[in-house]
Amino acid sequence: MSARSAERIELLDDSIEVERTFICFRRAMTQMLRGQLVQRPILSNDQMLLDYLRSRMAFEPIEQLRVLFLNAGNELIGDEVLGVGSVSGVYASPREILKRCLDLGATAILLVHNHPSGCSKPSHADRELTEKIARAASCLNVVVHDHLIVARNGTTSFRKAGYL
Repeated sequence: MSARSAERIELLDDSIEVERTFICFRRAMTQMLRGQLVQRPILSNDQMLLDYLRSRMAFEPIEQLRVLFLNAGNELIGDEVLGVGSVSGVYASPREILKRCLDLGATAILLVHNHPSGCSKPSHADRELTEKIARAASCLNVVVHDHLIVARNGTTSFRKAGYL
């Protein structure tokens, strides 16, 4: 399921119909996983959340930063990719993230990004970006609950690792 579309088509002897079925199945699976997160408090160590994030990001070929926007009850009000990078880095603007928080009325956020390398260990740049976002967020009374790095080989929580 995590292979690129072109790779699957090649493996399936150029069968576009089977590829369309894979795409539909993946969309349905994502909707089912996301549906389990709606209208209940989101915690960064929740297995349903980790399953959803893994299905969305763990096998992506380039890094992306996803922001989960939460209301005062820590319920999901938005899930957006706000930064796309390369195979080894991603940049996102703290200003744009916080602008989106204000647009949605979010009182808390959960930052998530993937590592295509498969290793979920945070880099120095990952830690610096998180600090910038957290400092800016605190000025607007927006809580950064956690920053998760999702990879094929696991997930790392900044809060649990002591970076946040």
